[in-house]
Amino acid sequence: RTVAVGDLHGDCDAFVNVLRTAGLVDATARWTGGDAVLVQCGDVLDRGPQEAECLALLRSLKMQAAAAGGRVVTLLGNHEVLNACG
Repeated sequence: RTVAVGDLHGDCDAFVNVLRTAGLVDATARWTGGDAVLVQCGDVLDRGPQEAECLALLRSLKMQAAAAGGRVVTLLGNHEVLNACG
């Protein structure tokens, strides 16, 4: 199963809610998706106050998913590219 999520814009609370609804994480935001693939389509940054939390969660979920036979794929969105370009 593949789940795609885009445009987090620094709202980690909403991101966790989406992941829980999709059955990919538990109440403590630990990976429960087994061999599922999560694709985060970019725009993690800008607008919201929880950018660091979003990035840390994605980094942690990459390791947890891999250990469970799943995968987390992160793509660059236009907001990441614009920030990198200054």
